[in-house]
Formats: sequence, structure tokens, C-alpha cells
Amino acid sequence: MTRQEQKTVKELSAMISKNLKVVAGEHGFKVVADCAYKVLGDFLYEVFLSAPPVRRGTAIRAVVSTKPCVIDNVFWDVYEMGEVARKKSFSFHITAAHSPSAHIIKEMELPVPTVDAATLVMNEAFCRFNKSIQDHHSRCSTVSDFKAEILHDTAPAARLNVVLCEIAEGNFRQAMLLAEKQLENEPYGLFNTVTDGGIKSIYDYVKEFCQKKQ
Repeated sequence: MTRQEQKTVKELSAMISKNLKVVAGEHGFKVVADCAYKVLGDFLYEVFLSAPPVRRGTAIRAVVSTKPCVIDNVFWDVYEMGEVARKKSFSFHITAAHSPSAHIIKEMELPVPTVDAATLVMNEAFCRFNKSIQDHHSRCSTVSDFKAEILHDTAPAARLNVVLCEIAEGNFRQAMLLAEKQLENEPYGLFNTVTDGGIKSIYDYVKEFCQKKQ
């Protein structure tokens, strides 16, 4: 990238950040930590806009993701941080470093002719995403729906979310079996804690939590 292209990417990123709150608000979203979000039912929808360097300031990348809020609560209880999490504001669902990942339902790149046109392009992105969100929520509005949607996703974050969905539904035995399988395949994956007894995986926490619930 030339210096001018680097400058353009930087300017586009700054423009996105500067205008995000106003543009997102016009489409019914709130903003925290450069993430635009809205809640429908029990589902959190997150929108991230960025200026990918590979496009040299000529495009905005837009991604919308979702997850049921309840799996955050389940995760925090399982990970033994529920008491702390419950004292936080709702924005903790977005900003918490220790929280389940949202599932991407749509991503796109929109061309930006000039940096000054960024606001118009951002508006277009939110218009498209509102339609995608409504469509998604019409077919996926329960934990069971969400679990079915990600059931065959092999990504580590998706595998964890399936386990959290099982717990949210009260399927503690199934959650334990899935946790044991993950520990066999990948003992130290997402969210590990160093304890006096060694490294403790989130799936070790799942097993302990489910054993108490049965």
C-alpha cells in the first residue's frame, strides 16, 4: 500500500467511527465500543463496520452477528463469574472479554467512492442489515432455533455455543457428553484458567456445573 492509500484507509476508519452512533441510531441501534447493536426478543444482534486495509480505502466491510442473550448468562454461571456479571450493565454482553461469540448471519463489502461518501454507504449497510435481522428473527427466535442453526458448524466458538444452548434448555446430560467429547478432541481450547491443579478448560467447568445440576 502506498502512503496515500494508508492515509485513505485511516481517514475512512475515522469517518466510520465518528458517524457510527448517529447513523446506527437512525436505524434503531445503540452503540457501545464501536459495536452497533439491537435486541429482538432474547436475541442480541451486533453490527461491525470497518475499512479493510486490503481494499485501500475503497470499501466498507459490514458484518452482522447474533446470539441468544441467555447463553451469555449460562456461560457466566458456568465459568463462575455470574455474580459479577449480573451487576454489570447490559453493555457487558457486548464488551465482556469472557463471553460466547456471536454467530455471523451476514457479511458484505460495500464500495465507497470517496471518504466523504462513507455516511451514505453506512446508511445503506444498516438498511440491508435491518432487513437481514428481521428475516433471521422470523425463523430463529428461540434457543432451540439457534442451536439448530449452528449445530453442524465445526468452529470452536460454535461448538461451545451448542453446549451452552443445551444447558440453557436444561439438557445437562447432553451438555456433559458434548463437553467430554470436546475435552478428548481439544483439551485446551477456548477460555482456559490456570489453577493450582493445572489448566482448567471451559469444558471442565461445564462438566462440574452439569454434575451439580443433575
